[in-house]
Amino acid sequence: MSKAELRRHPRFKPQPTAPVRVDVMGNGFLEVVHARDVSVSGLSIFVAHDFDGCDIDTEVDLILTFGKSRPFKARAKIRHRSRDGSKHFFGLQFVDLAEEHRAAIARYVSGCTKVLD
Repeated sequence: MSKAELRRHPRFKPQPTAPVRVDVMGNGFLEVVHARDVSVSGLSIFVAHDFDGCDIDTEVDLILTFGKSRPFKARAKIRHRSRDGSKHFFGLQFVDLAEEHRAAIARYVSGCTKVLD
């Protein structure tokens, strides 16, 4: 079974004209990046360095901005982390996401290209 078949929700590549800004706030750090991919249940990001103290299942606070939409706060749990050369990859799963925010993400991904695993 492929990774895509194991996922609850398909991942999508953000729209080039409407990137997904992700402000990640953890214990002692703030990082502003753009999502590599997004789904209604989470997203992934690349950062140029590691986040000290951010292990699997660590929760972080987010401020998400989908294109020109109004930003909103969310919470996510780190579900995956790896490294690709000098970049650090983090897979984040939303925690207790408000239904209105889940609906906003669903509207956004409806205009995106699906990511194939």
